Amino acid sequence: MERNLDQKTKRLALAGQLCGATLLLTLLSIPLPSGYGYVNLGDGGVFLCACLLPGGLGALAAGVGAALADLILGWAIYAPVTLIIKGLTALLAGLALQRVQKGAIPLALLCCLLVPLGYFLYETILLTAPVAAVNILPNALQAVLGAALGTLVGKHLKAVIKKKN
Repeated sequence: MERNLDQKTKRLALAGQLCGATLLLTLLSIPLPSGYGYVNLGDGGVFLCACLLPGGLGALAAGVGAALADLILGWAIYAPVTLIIKGLTALLAGLALQRVQKGAIPLALLCCLLVPLGYFLYETILLTAPVAAVNILPNALQAVLGAALGTLVGKHLKAVIKKKN
């Protein structure tokens, strides 16, 4: 019983740390050319969450960290959809990455397509399709870079954590 409680506490602490890391990586941002939104390294944090905390806890840490950055950076209108998009991305990637030993990067790249697709759909509703289309490439590049970096770092950290326990 004691060991189980200790493991739950460690997982919760890791979720908080990863939520904070996702927030900080997202705060390192550059505005998009359209003037609506920004690019950042936050997707690296999303994929760290997916690698180290697969499932609902990883999705929650990723979504909340990214959504908090939207609030802090003055893009509150994006916060709810960011919570959903980044959370679903982490959930999907976490479930997929749990099942593979090799080929994690291509699988993560496939999962990251949810990011530009989700924002395109939201911005089409919020703005217009032409304005939303301008952001597809920057959102896709951000997601691809984040997926590759986050998955590489996440896989290495997971191995280190496993060795320690």
